[in-house]
Amino acid sequence: MPTWKRPSLDTKFYIDYKWWIDKGKDVRVAVRGQLCADCQARFPDHRNTEAVDWVDPETAEVVRADALLQSLRSDCSQKADFISQSNSLVANVFRIFLLNGNQPLTPKELHERIPWQSAEAILRTLASSTVYMGLRPTHQND
Repeated sequence: MPTWKRPSLDTKFYIDYKWWIDKGKDVRVAVRGQLCADCQARFPDHRNTEAVDWVDPETAEVVRADALLQSLRSDCSQKADFISQSNSLVANVFRIFLLNGNQPLTPKELHERIPWQSAEAILRTLASSTVYMGLRPTHQND
């Protein structure tokens, strides 16, 4: 059995959707909470919003997409304050992972997208004993 190692600045983190299930929470409620006020008004709750037809602007291909995530990516993310100093660090990190399709990133990479937070501060938050919004290291033994 591999030994556990403390996460470092090079440890990749991601949204662990299994954490949400294990906690009995619905991640879609959290995703809706990240929407801008205009989009939240369009989606009075997180139900019945799972799939919509979406036209890929690059290929013109029509694909089925999650309505909440699609609104977040195409509308909310275009607002200047979507990733900003006025949000909590956890909200900004959660939003980054929602935007990038949950591709794992290190605290250093997250710092590039949140330059007002040091990579060390990002690591301290994500590697703390409290798991925020399912943000966890990809492997405990990196």
